[in-house]
This record gives sequence, C-alpha cells and structure tokens, in this order.
Amino acid sequence: MEEKKFEVNGKYDEEILINILKNFDKAGEYVVEPGRNEIKRFEINFENNLEKVSKKRKKHNKIDDFKKKKMINIKKFKQKDFITNFFYKFKGSKAKRSYEYAKKLLKYKIKTPEPIAYFDEFVNEDNKKNSYYISEELKYDFTCREVFWPEDIEEEKAKQGENYKINEEMERMLSKVEKNREKIIKQFAKFSFNLHENGVEFEDYSPGNVLIKDKSGNYDFYLVDLNRMKFNVKLNLNRRMKNVSRMMENEKIARIFANEYAKCYKQREEIVFRYLRYYIRKHKRYVYFKDITRPVRNVFKRKK
Repeated sequence: MEEKKFEVNGKYDEEILINILKNFDKAGEYVVEPGRNEIKRFEINFENNLEKVSKKRKKHNKIDDFKKKKMINIKKFKQKDFITNFFYKFKGSKAKRSYEYAKKLLKYKIKTPEPIAYFDEFVNEDNKKNSYYISEELKYDFTCREVFWPEDIEEEKAKQGENYKINEEMERMLSKVEKNREKIIKQFAKFSFNLHENGVEFEDYSPGNVLIKDKSGNYDFYLVDLNRMKFNVKLNLNRRMKNVSRMMENEKIARIFANEYAKCYKQREEIVFRYLRYYIRKHKRYVYFKDITRPVRNVFKRKK
C-alpha cells in the first residue's frame, strides 16, 4: 500500500492549495528569504466548505462567516539527498511531521499557527519535487528573541552609532518589551513548565521559534518550526533545563526564569538555576567553538 503523500485540513479547499503550490516559485511574498528553506505568504479565499455546511448551520450564520480572505504561510523544504529521503520514509518528511506535530500540540492546548496541509513530493510546473507545510499566518507582536536577548539590540545600536534607525512601530514594541520583560519571562517559564509536564520536548526550542501575542498584559506563546519534537517523554529537571537553555544567555534573565520555573516544579530556585546555568554555559562554549572553526569547515565544504 502506497504511503499517503498529503493531508488537508477539512476546512480548506484542496484544489485552491494545489493551484498555489504549482505557482509557488512565481507568486507569493517572501517571509523568509531563500536559503536552506523558503517561506512565502499567500492570500486565499477561505471557504469553510460552504457546500458541506448543513442548512441549519447556514441559517444561523452570516455568509461572511464562511467566505473571507485569509493569509497563509507556505514553507518549502529544501530537496534532500537519496540517503536522507530513505530515512524520511520511516520517520516522515519534515513537512508531514510539522503538520502532525502541530495537530498534537493543539490537542494538548499548546498554541501554534493553525495547521492547514502538508504535501510531500509535490510536482510543480517545472517538474520539480518538493515538500511543503502550510499553516495560517499568525499576527504576533514579538518573539522570544526581543525578550531574552536585549544585548543583541544594544550591540546593533553600538555598531551603527548615529546611523541606527528603527521605525515607530518597532520602537513601540521594544519599549513595551523592556517595560514588561520580567512579566513576560515569568509567563514564559509557566508556559515551558506546561510544555514539559505534557511530555513535549521541542528540540528546536530557540528564541526565533516562539512567537508572542500580547493580550493586554497576558501573553500567548506560539511554537513554530515544528519538525523536530518528541512527545510522551518523561523529562527530569536536568533534561528540562537542557531543553530550554538555548533560549537565553544572560544570567540575570536566566535567574528570573529559574525562579518562576522552580515555583511550578516545586523545587529550590538554586537547584533549577544551577542546571540551567550549566547548560547555558555549555551551549556558549559550543557556539564559540563553531565560530572559530567556521573558516576551516567552509574550506572543506567548498572542496566537496
């Protein structure tokens, strides 16, 4: 029996999505510029399968509730070599895993942009095969990067000097984050604790992969880039802090996080912080090693 190569959320029209994928390279607007993968946004006429909706349901809803335009994001995964594709047959492609993991997260009431579809080995008009993951476009306020890495902004200011400029919207956002940083970190600690308590280990738990919506001082956290996750995992404190250690580097910020996480975990703050600090420092050494060896590794890549 041949493995199924796509799945579409029942609320969406399969034909509309297929037509968009056929023209992916020629249409849409880049969210992430071409690199290892590509992400583009498209506008679709979202029809909640109006023809399948019962007459009773139609009667109690306005037509505008069913017909509206919607922005979606489509992630096109880079084509893999033969060996990688062979292993994907056992664990599923990145596109398929992203879709299935998103559905699992939502069952746990862990937020992520709505999964719409995945397509594996989809042949476009140029007769090239690619895998795609389609989700709703989420209007978020900022990411964990702005919360946990304020030093990046300061470094950028110092580097550009008098030439440093940001638009008013960005300035308002950064000002709001600065004012509420501690509150956001504490709520994120509770979110992380809930994630771990549900047995979810997000292997790409990093600042850019957590989007944040400000709900009048209460913050909703959304996970993205989902293809590397484990479920039903028993996570001890050591593994929990290792999992979250890539999220931050500043030890003052780590202390705030550890304090709140310790309250949820019912453990002494010093113990939680000790584990977290150990893995933060270990990751810093790893990043430093990669940075100093990059020129050598690039030489070998070119030779290949």
